[in-house]
Amino acid sequence: MAVIGKIREKSGLVMVIIGVGMLAFLLPTDGIQGLFGGNDNSLGEIGDIEVTGQEFDQRLQVALSQWENQNQSTATAEVRESFKDQVWTEIIREVVLESQFKELGIAVSPEELFDMVQGSDPHPQVQQAFTDPNTGVFNPSQVLQFLKSLETMPAENRTQWLLFEDGIEKERISTKYNNLLTKGLYATSSQVKRAYTEQNEQRTIKFVAKRYVSVNDSTITVTEEELKGYYNEHKSEYKQDASREIEFVKFEVTPSEADIAEAKKWINETAEEFKITDNDSSFVVYNSEVPLDETHYGVGAMPLGIDSTFFYAEIGTITDVYEQEGAFMVTKLSKTKMVPDSVKARHILLKTTQQPSDTLLEAKLDSIKSEIENGADFAEIAKAVSEDVGSAIEGGDLGWFKEGVMVPTFNDACFDGKVGDMVIVPSQFGFHLIEVLEQADKVKKIQLSTVTRKNVPSNETFDAAFAKASMFFTNNSTTETFTKATEGEEYAKFIATEVKVSDKNIPGMANVRELVRWSFNNDKGSVSAPFQFDNTFVVAHLAEVREEGTATMEQVEIQVELGAKRKKKAAMFIEEMKGVASLDELATKTGGTVESAPNVNFAAYAIPGMGQELRINGMASTLQQGQMSIPIEGQTGVFVIQIETVTPAAETTDYSAIKTQLNQTNSAVTGQLVEALKDKYGVVDKRYKFY
Repeated sequence: MAVIGKIREKSGLVMVIIGVGMLAFLLPTDGIQGLFGGNDNSLGEIGDIEVTGQEFDQRLQVALSQWENQNQSTATAEVRESFKDQVWTEIIREVVLESQFKELGIAVSPEELFDMVQGSDPHPQVQQAFTDPNTGVFNPSQVLQFLKSLETMPAENRTQWLLFEDGIEKERISTKYNNLLTKGLYATSSQVKRAYTEQNEQRTIKFVAKRYVSVNDSTITVTEEELKGYYNEHKSEYKQDASREIEFVKFEVTPSEADIAEAKKWINETAEEFKITDNDSSFVVYNSEVPLDETHYGVGAMPLGIDSTFFYAEIGTITDVYEQEGAFMVTKLSKTKMVPDSVKARHILLKTTQQPSDTLLEAKLDSIKSEIENGADFAEIAKAVSEDVGSAIEGGDLGWFKEGVMVPTFNDACFDGKVGDMVIVPSQFGFHLIEVLEQADKVKKIQLSTVTRKNVPSNETFDAAFAKASMFFTNNSTTETFTKATEGEEYAKFIATEVKVSDKNIPGMANVRELVRWSFNNDKGSVSAPFQFDNTFVVAHLAEVREEGTATMEQVEIQVELGAKRKKKAAMFIEEMKGVASLDELATKTGGTVESAPNVNFAAYAIPGMGQELRINGMASTLQQGQMSIPIEGQTGVFVIQIETVTPAAETTDYSAIKTQLNQTNSAVTGQLVEALKDKYGVVDKRYKFY
């Protein structure tokens, strides 16, 4: 069992995600028919392969189940959201990458897998799981013994091991593929030499520029045909991801005066009962909206809102009702005790995902404790077996720490015990063998019990806010009425632009996934019924719909108009700048000046005095010294250049730096492989329909 626990812990998502497909068929489908029971249950497409809602949800549930088994806790909303993305990514990788693996014949043979598990070249995670903690030596015989014992273990353990084997097999295949790509992309000698020349040959140029800003846009007229022509020529520049623009009005729900008065009345009545109760902790647990704080406070560390003089009051003393951070509170001095101001301790940690039921680890720590009591070196054992890496290298020594720094069970063992105590305690991290080394002088500390009543809106206040939001929706359910209603001062309109299909938050609001889903499941101009997000109702208007692909001409009309006018200016300038014999003559003709720019080369990112003008870089590298160019249409104007001087790259035989640079660039390219394959296959993500 301990080995399975260690394998489970070490392998992480290798087992959860990479191997999750093997168990998809194990999950019953009855529970997901409601979510994906309609006619259209397609969750996405990868090339010509459809991903159904049932398939995705089965794999999601298996992945979540594996995570919960490993962590012995229920997956939070954040964990579930994370797995939705991870499972989707893994499905994409399977389709686009595994097709490549099959086409290239990349696989792991049974012999190779055997070698990875119990042969001469075991996988690192196998080595970690079957290494003797006392000697640090990997023991192959333990692997064989473990595999034989699998037949007698629970089915869950056998399944866990099969998932692990599947995971390391797929990991090995991916490694082979990545190595193939990396080795296949390398800088040749000719590439290295050319790159060296491009980066080190320097040219000084002279130029005359006619800037687009010299002619006001308002003086340029472009026809509808010219606008359409420019748009069609530059469509590749207007590619976009699917996005939405959402306008919305918020109806905040805040406590009314009646709500606040009711809360104050309640806390005053409760304070009277609190004064006379003889069980403060139970009273707080039963009545307070904030959990009981069992911390013992020193005189210099009293909580916010409590005067330091309260430290010296008698047990049972109670404060007046006070208000803090939107809540009414009353605090009672419940206990005092003398405890060390700080403690120095060391520990050995054995992690587990089965605590507190993992009795094997607890027994192992008890055995270690006996060895230490019989003369073994605590520090040396901690270095060898403790799984708290940070303290293990120090022999388990944690140094001095104040009360409340450690988790409760650890804290209590150190501060309630005495110097020399050696105890075993559980925590959320596993089991600890703790030795209390030193304790500072004891000081008085007090425990405070606080009853808290938050000022929250009542049901009646929520109903009133919802009624107001509903009335707004009823009266303003079209684009025209919504726009008109939000032009005045009564309703503030908020705008969220570039909202993507996977977004969970928008500017000014968090956790609004349902609003984002609504925006992708409705048409432009739709107005939503009120959404509720915590203490806020939202009525939204879908102002713009941008589908994945190329933006429509209307969506980029400003860019198109500016581009068409710039193109028209360029044509005018080119015609004006033709037919001159020298830059001086051109400067006189255009009313400009002859400028110069040093250190121009093909690899330069920008040119002094021009900025980023890649066409100029390219032209300059092709001209001979003294040669003048034709007019060149650039980003900021039209240029005519002349090469003044050419300084060749210095002769060298050492191209190592350039070669390293090019190989690093090639390595970065391999990291873009999945995105390139996704583009090739065509990935359509429709998860927003259901999640």
